[in-house]
Amino acid sequence: MSIDVIFLGLDGVLFDTEALHLAACNAAFANAELSIRWTLPALRAAAATHGYARAIGSAVAVPPLSRDKRRVAELFEDKNRQFHQAILARPPQAQAAALALIEDATAAGCKICILTDLPAPATGALLERHFGADVNSIFAVVAGGVGFDAPAGTGPYAHALHAMGVAPSDAIAIDTDVPALRAAADAGLWTVSVAAYGKDVVRPRQFITFDALHDLHASPYTPDQQRPAPRQHRVA
Repeated sequence: MSIDVIFLGLDGVLFDTEALHLAACNAAFANAELSIRWTLPALRAAAATHGYARAIGSAVAVPPLSRDKRRVAELFEDKNRQFHQAILARPPQAQAAALALIEDATAAGCKICILTDLPAPATGALLERHFGADVNSIFAVVAGGVGFDAPAGTGPYAHALHAMGVAPSDAIAIDTDVPALRAAADAGLWTVSVAAYGKDVVRPRQFITFDALHDLHASPYTPDQQRPAPRQHRVA
């Protein structure tokens, strides 16, 4: 397969943000005077359907709280604020394997892009803390706060690929975020999950290398079993 573009997620792909998300969710619950307190397994269970950035949404998805739109919005806002403050105070380290993938891919002329549902300020803070002024030279596209629920052909992957003049079949998305992977698959990209959760998700035994991407025959990402099976992609 030809690989011209690699889309990398931030949560659990480029950075280990899991502990920061957990602390931010619990702080937001406490500030909202909710009795909910999550453990790591609870966060991962929520992330398995919502992704890490919007995992807190699973806690407010049922009445009566779900009907209080203002309170739900305030909870999300507080969680995002707590997370942003945490990454400024304790910036997470970039994952060595992801950095090696970026180095090998860019040396081969492959474009690296970031599409994430993390808010744009948090996205910028994470990348600038590690890459500094090199962000614009390393990444062809950086977009935070994106939505992954748009119809196929109109979502962030389609827009990014159109801007770069690259066909979906020549691009791959590597992420932990189920909504992001689902959107990428629907847009025709190859997909790889490196999520730490979900027994029904087939994933590489270790973070996939650039050389290994060329050996893919189908996507090793398997969606949750509650959805109708999508068209078959090619398996590692």
